[in-house]
Amino acid sequence: MPCDPDPAAGYHQSDHTSSEIPMKRIFPSLASTLRNSVLVRLGAVMSVLALLSLVSIVISTVIADDISGRANAVNVSGSLRFLSYRTLSEVQQPAKRTQALETMKLFERRLLGLERFIVAKSAPTSASVIAVHSVLQRWNAHIRGLETDAANGDPAAILQMANEIPLFVDQIDHVVRLIEEELEGKARWLRIFQLVLLASVVLISMLTIWLLNWQLVQPLARLLEAAKTVSQGAFTARVQHVGNDELGQLGRAFNTMVEEIASMYAHLEEKVEEKTQELTRTNESLELLYRISQKLSASDLTLDTLQETLREVEQALDLGHSMICVSENGQYPAHKVTGDLTPDEAHALCGRSDCQQCFLRANHGSPSSPGGGTVTLPLGDGDRVRAVMPILLKDDKPLAHEKARIVETVGHHVSNALLNMRRVEERHRMAVLEERSVIARELHDSIAQSLSYLKIQVTRLEKCLDQGRDAREIADELKQGLTGAYRELRELIVTFRLRIDERGFNVALQETIREFSAKMGFPVQLSNALSGLVLLGNEEMHVIRIIREALSNIERHAQASHASVSIAVDALQGITVRIVDDGRGFDPRHTPTSHFGVNIMHDRSQILEGELTIESALGAGTSITLRFLPHKVRHAIPEID
Repeated sequence: MPCDPDPAAGYHQSDHTSSEIPMKRIFPSLASTLRNSVLVRLGAVMSVLALLSLVSIVISTVIADDISGRANAVNVSGSLRFLSYRTLSEVQQPAKRTQALETMKLFERRLLGLERFIVAKSAPTSASVIAVHSVLQRWNAHIRGLETDAANGDPAAILQMANEIPLFVDQIDHVVRLIEEELEGKARWLRIFQLVLLASVVLISMLTIWLLNWQLVQPLARLLEAAKTVSQGAFTARVQHVGNDELGQLGRAFNTMVEEIASMYAHLEEKVEEKTQELTRTNESLELLYRISQKLSASDLTLDTLQETLREVEQALDLGHSMICVSENGQYPAHKVTGDLTPDEAHALCGRSDCQQCFLRANHGSPSSPGGGTVTLPLGDGDRVRAVMPILLKDDKPLAHEKARIVETVGHHVSNALLNMRRVEERHRMAVLEERSVIARELHDSIAQSLSYLKIQVTRLEKCLDQGRDAREIADELKQGLTGAYRELRELIVTFRLRIDERGFNVALQETIREFSAKMGFPVQLSNALSGLVLLGNEEMHVIRIIREALSNIERHAQASHASVSIAVDALQGITVRIVDDGRGFDPRHTPTSHFGVNIMHDRSQILEGELTIESALGAGTSITLRFLPHKVRHAIPEID
């Protein structure tokens, strides 16, 4: 019948197996760490050196302590020999036999202490322990009783003691020799341990130096040499130490870095050349766009200049011919504004689709999308396309991305140029209409009124002739009226010819002051504070015409000897123009019917959205004051609810 296995044995077997598993895990990991790390290896060697030093210190301390105790035992043994002879001497002298008993007690205490020390320091079977036990046994069995009898005065005991003591001392000397031999053995083992440990330390130190040189110093030196070689431009240098330790990983990283640098350096010239060509193309594109922008933003832009600009773009980008078509108010077909398409190209382009499809394609396409050899750019002022610019391509391939961006930018510039041309044309048209309105108003307020007055006088003259009355008075009035009308006409001609050139308003005002100073025969005083404030051109013209009208009235009617013109600017940038004379004055409520200058000045002040005040009295001179806010200041002031 088979017996069951011992559960305890199974338990111990499983426990042993489970304890082996962590050990198998620890030691391969430790070995792998030692293989893959220079620092761990160096740390392990230094730890061994430290451990050997600690072991040497511990062993030296222990043996030194043991040697020190044994030397004391030798001294004690020597004192036992002395005490033995001393006891013999004291028992032989009747007077000192009492003292001999005390010496025996001291001898026994020291012998027991020596026995305890040797038993504690030596093995139980050692020769010194056996010898000291023999001495102690002889003391207890024979010598102590013999010395006691001798101390009590027994002559036989004294005689026997004299024979026994030398033999007993020889036995003690034998113990001393054994202790000295053990002491020398300990010292010898101490020297052996010291020499072995010293040799181990020296060997391990040499191993450490070799390990440092082989696994640290030499790899670092080779790495430094390779780095210097690479710094001189030789990218073929490689590091041979590429293990799994720290310096090996550094070597692999260095080799990888050098390979990447060599690869980059090999393609560097090609990349530089590529980037140089790209920069050259970009600079050429920027120069082209700059020239186009300068030409298309000129104030005197014409369709001929626009066509020359488009031709320059075609040549620079190697494109075909182009044209610009405009749809007025969304009406089709659109009409051509400018372009250099040949009749065959225009027929082929416009024959493939009507104008509306071309506009739709421009609104939804892009220059880089294929369009059958054609690129159509939208031109306009916002959401609604009002014009298009079809560009023929020399092949059916879509435009490159760079050319497409340049073409789009050119399209924006052309669109802005067309809009600016339209605005300039509209401003010119509005200026002509405004100037015609001004001429008509001033002719109506001056020459037309004078002619109406003369017409009335002619009617009176006819009635007077029909009735046979004297018509000289009426003829004089006609003559004065004609003279006044002629003067008004000449003043209007001078006023219409008046221009404010690039020198500005202040120069035109000074020339006006000099002109009327020469006409009046005395200098007209001028105070002008408008140097830092800029008026619109229309405002400058109305201000200077009001001043000319006032000075003209002073010249013709005031009979003044002094006149002044002052222009002041207040804190709110409001402008006050004041014309003062010391002439004969007049009653502002009763202006002669043939004088229209006051009405014209009032009309101009209303155009400036200002206020004109006339202060005058007979014999007290005249003061004309104009106050207004410039257009820029009015629109800069926020409105208050």
